[in-house]
Amino acid sequence: MSKVQLPDLTGSVRLSPNRKSLAVLWPSPPHANRWIVTDQWGSTGYETDERVATWTVVGAVPYSPAAGMALDGSAKVGASDGH
Repeated sequence: MSKVQLPDLTGSVRLSPNRKSLAVLWPSPPHANRWIVTDQWGSTGYETDERVATWTVVGAVPYSPAAGMALDGSAKVGASDGH
């Protein structure tokens, strides 16, 4: 089984299949897992790329590197820089 490697778009947000949790790519060294997961009660900890790979991309944290990405995970061509 190969290791899943998701794009390194800090700030990208994914929604769990049960629609009750969000995962945000927000690395926190020295923690090995990159996705901070939260539900309606708060943070539930960090998860691996493998765990959130099938979750739907729903957006990005404003002003993060992922802001302006297309929901399919690709960068938008000519994305506005806010000016």
